[in-house]
Order: sequence, then C-alpha cells, then structure tokens
Amino acid sequence: MGIFTKQQVLKLASRTNTTVSFSVPPQQDFSFIASHAHILSEDEVLNDSGVSANDGLSKNEAVRRLESYGDNLLQGKGGVSAWRVLVGQLANALTVVLLAALALSFGVQDFIEGAVIAAVILLNTTVGFFQEYRAEKTMDSLRQLSSPTAFVIRNGEGVPIPAKNVVPGDIIQIKTGDVVPADLRLIAVSNLEVSEQLLTGESVPVVKCVEEFDDSKLDLPIGDRVNLCFASTVVTKGRGTGVCIATGMDTQIGHIAATISRKVDSSGEPVVDTRPFYKHFLDKILSGLGFRSGTPLQIKLAKLAFVLLGCAIILAIIVFSAAKWHVSNEVALYAIAIAIAIIPESLIAVLTLTMAVGTRRMATENVIVRKLDALENLSGVTDICSDKTGTLTLGKMSVRKLWLAGDQQMTAEFTAENTQDALEPAGIVRRDMDDSALDPADLCDGLVQTLRIASLCNVATIHENLKGEWKSTGDPTEVALQVFASKLGQGRSVLTSNGYGTDVEAAKYRPALGQIIKQKAPEERTVGFLEEHLKKDAAPKRFELRVEFPFSSEVKMMSTIYFDKERPEEALVLIKGAAERVLAVSISYLLQPEQHPEQTAPLTDSKRSEFLTKAEDLAAQGLRVIGLAMRRMPISEIRDITREQTERNFAFHALVGIFDPPRPETLGAVRSCKQAGIVVHMLTGDHITTARAIARAVEIITPDAPASAVMTATQFDNLSDAEIDTLPELPLVIARCAPETKVRMIHAGKRRGKHLSMSGDGVNDSPALKLAPVGIAMGMAGSDVAKDASDLVLTDDNFNSIVVAISEGRRLFQNIRRFIVHLLTTNVAEVLILILGLSFLDEAGMSVFPLSPIGVLWVNMLTSSPLAFGLGLEKAAADLMKRGPNPIRVGIFSWPVILDCLSYGVVMGGTALASFVIVVYGKGKGSLGVDCNHSPSDICVIVFRARSTVFATLIFTISIFALELKSFDRSLFNLTPGQFFLKDWLANPVLLWSAIGGMVSVVIPIYVPGFNTRIFYQSGITWEWGVVFGMAIVFLVWCEIWKLVRPYLYGKWALPVLQTNVPDVHTFMTSQLQRDL
Repeated sequence: MGIFTKQQVLKLASRTNTTVSFSVPPQQDFSFIASHAHILSEDEVLNDSGVSANDGLSKNEAVRRLESYGDNLLQGKGGVSAWRVLVGQLANALTVVLLAALALSFGVQDFIEGAVIAAVILLNTTVGFFQEYRAEKTMDSLRQLSSPTAFVIRNGEGVPIPAKNVVPGDIIQIKTGDVVPADLRLIAVSNLEVSEQLLTGESVPVVKCVEEFDDSKLDLPIGDRVNLCFASTVVTKGRGTGVCIATGMDTQIGHIAATISRKVDSSGEPVVDTRPFYKHFLDKILSGLGFRSGTPLQIKLAKLAFVLLGCAIILAIIVFSAAKWHVSNEVALYAIAIAIAIIPESLIAVLTLTMAVGTRRMATENVIVRKLDALENLSGVTDICSDKTGTLTLGKMSVRKLWLAGDQQMTAEFTAENTQDALEPAGIVRRDMDDSALDPADLCDGLVQTLRIASLCNVATIHENLKGEWKSTGDPTEVALQVFASKLGQGRSVLTSNGYGTDVEAAKYRPALGQIIKQKAPEERTVGFLEEHLKKDAAPKRFELRVEFPFSSEVKMMSTIYFDKERPEEALVLIKGAAERVLAVSISYLLQPEQHPEQTAPLTDSKRSEFLTKAEDLAAQGLRVIGLAMRRMPISEIRDITREQTERNFAFHALVGIFDPPRPETLGAVRSCKQAGIVVHMLTGDHITTARAIARAVEIITPDAPASAVMTATQFDNLSDAEIDTLPELPLVIARCAPETKVRMIHAGKRRGKHLSMSGDGVNDSPALKLAPVGIAMGMAGSDVAKDASDLVLTDDNFNSIVVAISEGRRLFQNIRRFIVHLLTTNVAEVLILILGLSFLDEAGMSVFPLSPIGVLWVNMLTSSPLAFGLGLEKAAADLMKRGPNPIRVGIFSWPVILDCLSYGVVMGGTALASFVIVVYGKGKGSLGVDCNHSPSDICVIVFRARSTVFATLIFTISIFALELKSFDRSLFNLTPGQFFLKDWLANPVLLWSAIGGMVSVVIPIYVPGFNTRIFYQSGITWEWGVVFGMAIVFLVWCEIWKLVRPYLYGKWALPVLQTNVPDVHTFMTSQLQRDL
C-alpha cells in the first residue's frame, strides 16, 4: 500500500486529524554515521539518521531512541559517592568519642553499656548515612536541573530540553555561549566559531562550515573535521544547526572519559600521582574529616566538632584530676559521659538535611541552587543588580510604534495593534496622521524597505504548529520585529529561504526523509502529503543571506549582507541596533521615505540630533527603541569583509518602538526589597529614557531621586574608582550596560561593604556572575557558560524569584541559627550537670554522675535530633522581610548566639541539677550510696530516682526550649500578633510532634524493667513528677523573661524592623503606567 493512494488521506495542511505521530528509522547504525559524518553531505546525514531538517524527530521516536541509546551522560561523571558519605559518617568527632567510650566500656568490663554504645554507633552511622546520602542525592538532582540544555526541533517545533535527553538524530540549534550537548554534523552555520580547547588543547576557536570532505579524508584528525561540533565544547561566536551523531560515552569526549576511567593516559601508560606520600595522605585525611568539601558553614561546623572533641578531652582530664588520677571503672565511666555530653552529635546531619529541604523548596519556586554557598550568602544580600528584559518585564515584546525618518513634514508614524497572543502576526497597523489602516498588499516602497530591514536583519522565526499555536525561536526583540514584519506581509519566510529553526511553510508540508512509519493510526487510514504543497517551497526567494555579524553587547548592533536576485550586481547591507549607535554609523537619510525612497540627503549633526530627540520621545513612553538602516554595495566588495568595513556609511531609515510591559508582580517584589533593606539596581542594555520610565513604573527610582541615580554605562565607566566611591549611593539604573560595567559595579559595592547579587544571561556576563557574592543566571534565556558561572539559576527568569530566593535564604539562615542554639544549649546544660556533678561524692569518695552516659546519648540523639530538624523546617517569620540583611561577616556564630547558648544552657542545666538536689538531699537526706554509677543495688534507689528526675527534667526543658525557639524575641504564647498561639504551634507539625514525642518517650528509660536499671542506671519515679513539672515551668518562665530582656542587651546586634509605607500595588501600577506610557 503506497502512501499516495486514493484511500482516506490525512492532510497535514488541515487542522483536523492531526493526532497521528510519525517516526523515521535511521538508515545506518549511528556508530557508522559518527565515524563517516564528515565525509557525508548534509542530505546523506539527514537521510541516514532518519530525520527531517525542518520537522526533527517526532516525540515518540525521540522517546524510543532515548530508551535504545540511553541518557546523554558520561559514565562516572559527578554524582554522589556512597563511599564518601559513609567515610564522612565514620570520620566525624562523634564517632571518635563514641569509639573511645566503647573501648573504655569494654576496658572496665561494662559489657552492657559497651554493647549499647556499639549499637548506637551502628544506628547513628546507618541512619546518618541514609539521611545524608538521600540529602546529597536530592541536591545533586536539583543541581542537574540547571545543567546545560539543548534547543532541539521536534515535531516541527523548537523546544529546550535537558542535554541528557538528547538522542542521536536530533536536530540541535546552538548559539554563542552554548555548551555543545553532543557530537553534531553541522547542516547550517552563520559565523560559527567553537572553542575546542577542552578536546584538542588548541586555544584559538575553530571556524566551522557545512561542506563535506571527500572520501579520502575518512581518517582526518578530529581537530580538522570542521563540519562537526563535539560535545562539551563551547560556542564562542555565531550560531548553527546540526544533526546529533553521537551521545554520551559514544562522543569524542566520552572516549576520553573512558580512557581516564581506566587510569591510563592517551598513550596507554598508567597514571601516577606524583605528589609526596605525606601530602597525598594528609589530603585524604582532611577530606575524610570534612575539611576539604562542603560549604563554608559545613566546614566551619566540622571544625567546631573537632574543637569540641578537644574540649571533651580536656573535660575528661578534669574528671581524672578530680579523682586524683585514680582511674577506676567509675571514673572512666564518668569521663565517658562528660565527653559524650559536649559533642552535638546530629549537628552536621541536621544541617545537611535542612539545606536539602531548602534547595528542594527553592526549586518549587523556580530557583535552582547550583552552589550551596549561595544558601548562606542569600540572607546577607544588600543589593540586587537585575537585568530588565524578561526579568523585571514580561519579555513578551510587541512592536508598538514605527517612525519613518524623513525631512520636515515627510516623516510618518504608525501604531500597531496586537492580539492577545503576541506571537500571532495579526492586528491592524494604523497611520497616526489620519488613523487609516495599512493594507499589506498596497504598501509604499519606503515602508517595504524598512520592513525588510526588520525582517532580514533578524534570525528569529515564528510559525504556527499543527495545534494552531504560534511558536517562536530567537531573541524576544527580534521575534517582535519578525511578527510586525509578518503582519504586513514581509516576514522572513516570504523573503528568503535562509534561516534557523522552522520555516513556516516548509514546516507545514515537507515530509520527513526516508520511510514513513505509521503509529497509533487506524488500519483503514494512511498518511499522505499533498503534492501541491510539496511544490510550494520550491519557488526561489529573492534574498539570500551571505554574511551575518551577530548582535554584540559591545557595539549593540547586528548587521547582515544579502544577495538580491533582482539586483545581482549589488549586495544589500542591513543593520539594526541601539538608535544612537545606528545613527552614528549612518551618513544619510531618506528625504521623502514614502514618496521617493531612493532619494537621500546627508545626515547632518542637527538632523541626527532631531532623530535622537524622537528616539527619546519614544523611550519616554517606556518603549525599547531600535534603529534601522540599510545600504547597497558592489557584490565584489563583500569577500572577506570585516565587521568594521560593513557597519558604516548607512542610510538611516526608521525607529521602532517595542513595548515590553513590567511583570505584574515586579512592583510588589521591589517594594518587598525596600521593606527588607535591599536596594534594587537595574542594569539594562536599553536606552536611558526607556530604562528611567520602566524603573519609575516599578519604583526602583522615585521622582525625587538624585541625578546620579540614573546613568549610562559610559558615564559610569568614565568615573574613576575614587569618584564612584564619593557618590552618595551607587546608581540605581545603568542604561546601555556592558558586561564590564557589571564587574565595576560589583567591585564598587564590595568597597562599600555591600553584599550584591548579580543577574546575567550572556557569555560576557560570566565574569560578573562569578565575581558576585551571589551570581544568578537566567534559565530560559541564559547561556550555558553563564549558568556554569552562577550560584543560582532562575528557571522562569522572573525578578520575583530572586526575592523569593532571598526570603528563603533568610529563612534558612534563621533556622540554622535556631537549631545550632538548640543543640549547643543542650550540650552546655549537660556539661554543666556533669561538671558540677563531680561535687556529689558517695560514701567511697567517688563522684556520682547525675546523668548516665547512655542517658546523655538518648537526650542528644533521640530527643534533640528530631527537634533540631523540626526547627530547620520552621516557616519564615511574618516580619522576616521587614528586617535588614544578615551581616555575612559575622556569620552564624555571633555574640547573640553565644550568649543565648550560655544563658539558656545554664538555666536548663541548673533546673536539672536542682531536681537532683531536691530528690537526693530532700527526700533522700543526702544518701548517695556506693558504686551507683555502675551497679543497681538497694542502696542506690535514691540516686536512681534522682537520675530519672534529672533525665525527665532535661527532656521536658529541651522540648519546651525547641518550641520557644520558634521566635527569638516573641513570647511562645504570642508568636503572631492577633493570632491564637496554638495556630502557630500547629504550623510546624514536625517540631510540635517531635516535642510531644520526646516528652512521652521518657517513660521508656524510666519504667521499662531492666532497661532502666541495667542500662540507664535509673528507676521509676512517682512524686518526683511534681519536681519535673515545676522545673519545666521555671525554665519556661526564664525563657519568657530572657526574651523580654534580650532586645535591650543585644541592641547593637539586632536587625531593626524597617518601616516602609507601601500603597496598593495594583492601583499604583495602573496609575504609573497610564502616566508614563
């Protein structure tokens, strides 16, 4: 059965019956294609790969190939090492102390306690391993969300996908700044240059082409195969389209990775570590102890743990000294208890889990954390330096105004009406003078020439897919120009066959190459392509692209050169860009653009100023202003032409005003920043007047802002560092911003002690992103190079996401401080109990510990750890974004944290000791028995009951303290003004149930027979519960009193609540836009 039979035919020209998907099997094995691609023509590669250049693979075929060929990943690259996590669990300070305790317990023949400690080591290592491994895997998977992406053509539509999902046969588009996702055979290029230093060691970028080599060059060296691009290389210039010929370990970089994994060099010789043995050994030790990896806070806490280990040794020496170095079994056990008490066992694990949960939560808010350092830095951000287009604004651009330049009374201005879908080339374009609508079939030559500049000096594409949805590829500004030109019948697909992405008509009707396979279609129907539509694309187009100089942030222009088949002796040179830049390279203009488009006059300085004034008028309306110009030159002069030779002597044609409205949420986000003490700066490539209008609309600047608040990049860069430092404040708006300006801005901020975040998307932004304390790359519009240099990636390119990230960073900072205070306070209390407990001497003159070593472990691991993790999940305080940034230089371990630990810890330990004294010296009349640290006997009943009371009191106060830490300065019974306190308690169920569970769990070590007396050296209690509840209330009252006193003691360290009068966002936004636009 043929595909062009007279049966029921599925017409792809229609909008019905389009649910059938097609697959084209590869005609050759991809290992053959990869090795022969450089000597195959484009058509041969496409045919062998079973793919259409315009349609790409179908989604079903892409899924099938992904299953067949696997993920596009290098084996053994990155990931989380289970062995590293396990070694980290065994090499921490807690395990060292517990192992020492284990050895001592078996040394004094206390096998029960030794067995319990061994079980604790096993349990702690196992639970800690799985918790940290899962947390590391979570963070690793989130980081992969910001890994390089690939822009592929599938089902005739350009879509970005994760690079790991690229399959052989995919049609992939690459541009400046992209990391090539796989090995490609190029089928279209425009000034494409690729840095292959990673692969070949050659520092000079390689100029790429599409022409195949002859068969004799089959064994051509990899570096000379200039019609191929290789995975992991970086595009330094231009753009191109290619067919994927190899992925994963089948790529050239994969072959190198395979060689490395075998630990041999390219010549096959074993790789030898030439470092001295002691350096290699020391590096391994420090890595295992956690001193070489992790965030600064994680490393700081790892070091703290070993400092506390040193303190534990000192405390053990104190215990031995108190016993006059007669180290009996009881003395050894007491030293074990006090050593265990000072180590916050769960601190690192809770920190890792909290960060993992924080990164996952930020991912749901469209923020991907690439470097965990950013979580610590976000809380201290004082200034946000943001781009405008697509970040502060919607990025959905549409042409609002077109102004044809001309002599007096000869200019013409047009206004475009747009549909709800900004990509649909529909809507009326009206002449402002008489409000008449333009007829696309009856346009004057001058307007047609201007539209051609907008359409042809442009690499964006628009097309309607089979679902009737309009899609685009390319920069939003160019898309807007392409839509406008298409409205008036001068779209790119009408004028030229050259382009990137999907040509509108060709995409609709061109069949895939090779055999067509029918999937999921009724047997009685076959698929057909209408022959009349197949012929439609055969008609030659008038213009043919020969040279392109892409848009550059340095020159802020783009230029192209075309062959004109109607004027074959001349080349058409087109340019667009910043209005003042285009005017600067123009020497003439059209006197009467509509009546006599070929008649020009010299562009004098006065005329240039007149045109710039018009550009200012358009920019004042909040429009992005683009200048358009063209010229013709002899065809013989374009060979080896440079950019400098191209971009000069133009005839200026027109100004285009493009509207990009602010995001609805931007104004509220900027106001939130002001309330949080954060200054927002807008660094944009737009005209200064446009930038000022948008900045005023979103309240980045106010009407009374000083003149220095708004500058151009030229003005800012011309200032010396000393002059910048004398400015009252750094500029709030920098227009026509260049990448170098961003770097100077960061240096200027650092000299003022500011902690800046910087956003960027281009290759040239990467130095600024890397230099900034918090570098933020755009996930949608950003280049792979920018993402690699950044700390965070915004998946929605939205300014509001930056504010959300800062809020989350502050929440994490507060929560980390909460559980650090909680854990260290518990350690202070335990050490206080045991150190002062040295004064409790039994009848044999031996110290009686108020809390057993196993009791200390229970408190630290089973009571404190869940509470600490619950504190890590605490929600942000209502006034969190109404306080100033956290001082980064101070960090977590500030004086308020130290004093809080001491004040709460002393009282917590004091109440526990008081309960011991009341039971022993009240009811028990001071009887401490004999050998009550080691053996249960009738004479030790009072001591055992006193220990149970201390144990219960400590757990109750620890649980209450965790709830008190929901706020450092507000009462537990008034956490949110005007809200019933139980609602706040229930807001964090993990913390609440951990506290309740901890208090309930005390019955197990106190009342379970054998478990209480033989392991914890405790016994059941009755009337002592009154002491427990009384001491818990005393501690609760102290917490409330300390919160009242605390603000006065910590006045100079406290972050003040910032007062900002904020009007209604929507009302202001509407009035401001009406006024400015």
